[in-house]
Amino acid sequence: MPNVTPITLSIAHINDTHSHFEPTPISLAVKGLEDRVYANVGGFARIASVTKSFKQETQNDADGFLFLHAGDCFQGTLYYSLFKGEVNATLLNMLNLDAMALGNHELDLGNAAVSKFLDQITFPFLAGNWDVSKELPNKAFPVKGKAPLLAYDPDLKIASVLTKEFGGKKVAIFSVALDKMADIAMPDPDTPFVSSKETIINTVKYIHEEIGTPHIILLSHLGYDQDLKMAEEVEGLSVIVGGHSHVLQGDFSNLGLGDMGPYGRQINDTLVVQAGCHSLALGKLTVTLDGNGKVTAHSGGNFLMLGRSLAMDASLDQNLPDETFQKAKGYLLEQPNVIHCRGDEGIKQVIAERYRPAVDKLKSDVVTNLPARLRHIRVPDEKGGSQIAPLVCEAMIYSARERGYEVDFAIHNAGGVRVSLENGKLTAAEVAGRLLPFAIDLILYKPTGLQVMQALEGAINNATNNGVEGTGDGSFPYTAGLRYTYECCKPKGQRITQLEYQTLGGTWKTVELEKIYVAVSSAYTSQGKEGYDSLKCMSELPCSIYVTLADSFIEFARTKDTLLAPEENLLTYLPCQSND
Repeated sequence: MPNVTPITLSIAHINDTHSHFEPTPISLAVKGLEDRVYANVGGFARIASVTKSFKQETQNDADGFLFLHAGDCFQGTLYYSLFKGEVNATLLNMLNLDAMALGNHELDLGNAAVSKFLDQITFPFLAGNWDVSKELPNKAFPVKGKAPLLAYDPDLKIASVLTKEFGGKKVAIFSVALDKMADIAMPDPDTPFVSSKETIINTVKYIHEEIGTPHIILLSHLGYDQDLKMAEEVEGLSVIVGGHSHVLQGDFSNLGLGDMGPYGRQINDTLVVQAGCHSLALGKLTVTLDGNGKVTAHSGGNFLMLGRSLAMDASLDQNLPDETFQKAKGYLLEQPNVIHCRGDEGIKQVIAERYRPAVDKLKSDVVTNLPARLRHIRVPDEKGGSQIAPLVCEAMIYSARERGYEVDFAIHNAGGVRVSLENGKLTAAEVAGRLLPFAIDLILYKPTGLQVMQALEGAINNATNNGVEGTGDGSFPYTAGLRYTYECCKPKGQRITQLEYQTLGGTWKTVELEKIYVAVSSAYTSQGKEGYDSLKCMSELPCSIYVTLADSFIEFARTKDTLLAPEENLLTYLPCQSND
């Protein structure tokens, strides 16, 4: 490919916004003050204002402007719990994105949620290593053929490419996501993900030969470490705008938020950027690429976006004393990585009128009372296991039986429960927004006793790295209607040494390995993720009972005047004794 004209681009970028449309209270350190102060940081309205200003500021110094989102807009807040992808589509459209990458959380509920999202958005949605070419034609909500989707091209073995032209200078943009998407999300089986690295290599070659530009931007949802690896191992990428790992590049130690190294990590001739998460910061990058697409200069940074309010606590109800307020305000105004701004009025109005009333209603909806703190821990310690996860399992059984299903027991992974609960009133907002924020359906399935035994052991092996390289302790299983003993030091395949289920009459019986039982779990667990592999092959197809984790827990909690820890411990976890 012949050498082409250099180009200077201004790029605004965000990632992993996770439905954080409104500002989030964050504690910040202020030099000269002993206590940290709280500020409302970020939000879509401020992102819109700062992006518009950035575009205007750089229009005389850059050949073109791009606004990019590196994936994961779904999940995260009550807005998603209530409105799913619809609110994201509405507000992301109002941001006027040039492109967005597919993230793993977009596929937490399978292809259908993405299909509905594609019907509503007005910007390109890039998923360059997602092969949807063989998606079955009889689905109610397919993704194949939707205009905004730029997916994998199986004939050319490349990502579909978005081309932007600025004054005759072309910029090529494409995206890849995690290869092992099926391990952490729920893409439909007929739409697999192919190798991200091979896709990148093939696509760069195609862009050079067929599109004729060396100016290439990879919109990545691989994670920061993988982005750095791609920059090192693959030639021809100009800029990688990344997400997934929530890395806030830059030195924010002036605000008590740590130092993740310089903004913009250049490896060989490729620049890697990422902008944190939860709509707190906006990345503002100006980059110059030479005639071969190599980075020759770059400037910019990640910026926290603050309004006028400062307070003493996260509720923002306790105002700072005037002298303290003035000192904090003055300090924050001087910080180079802070932008003080007013939010876009149009976005604020849409949130306030169309969506916030339902969120506020949940915040005042008390579903039960907690007379004592309920502790959540993933892997049991000397104090025992989670007090909350078994209650979540009890709720699953309650919801299933209320809908007429005969269920023997429930299993849930510890990572699906996010927080401990303090004593006092428990609101629907606390359940859906903090305790069980992942809007995932409950699934009915029919495993054999052997599959249940294998799933429990596999999940604990995974959580504790016992003979396997696990994916994290979130897979540890909690149950209702099922009790078991796990002995770490037994040979692999023999570590579940007691396994019983509770009949409707309340008696406990040994689980028979060849017998088929009826179980309920989240869609995530029931599909065999993270050690639950034995649940992947059922004698009958699993089916949704059309209630989410949070909704199930809320309807269960409403039946209780007070919610107490389970009376019986259903698991015995026996770790190997240390030789120390």
